[in-house]
Amino acid sequence: MSQPITSGLSRRGAFASVLAATAAALPVMASAAPHAQDAALLALSDAFWQVHNEIWSADYLAEHEYGSSEQKRLEAKLGQLCRQEGLLVKQLAQIPARTQSGLKAKAAILQSLLPDIMRDCYLSDDSGEFLLVMSLLGDLTGGAA
Repeated sequence: MSQPITSGLSRRGAFASVLAATAAALPVMASAAPHAQDAALLALSDAFWQVHNEIWSADYLAEHEYGSSEQKRLEAKLGQLCRQEGLLVKQLAQIPARTQSGLKAKAAILQSLLPDIMRDCYLSDDSGEFLLVMSLLGDLTGGAA
């Protein structure tokens, strides 16, 4: 019988990070300035997507015998990647987006993270608040999900 892989990442902490990133993105007005204004944000966004995609790679989704050395190795690596992802989200929340590209980068990350976090925290993904946030993120990203 296989056991679920847990990352040790606090659900409330992850949800708070996502909400902080949302709050950081919302009051910012997009400008027509060059992408250089958001260079640091976009670099962190790229780093986030590299880590995020590695977390969701087939290597970590495959089931391994519970307690096996492979399962323990992958779980340790997955935990490290989840912590790294959480740190990147917190860093992104500290940088205001100054261009449309920066806003889209933050919104796309939230679109990726928010549904799973809402479900993992036993929050309804059909609540009005959730639907409003997802709608706003869709508006910011041009509907990309």
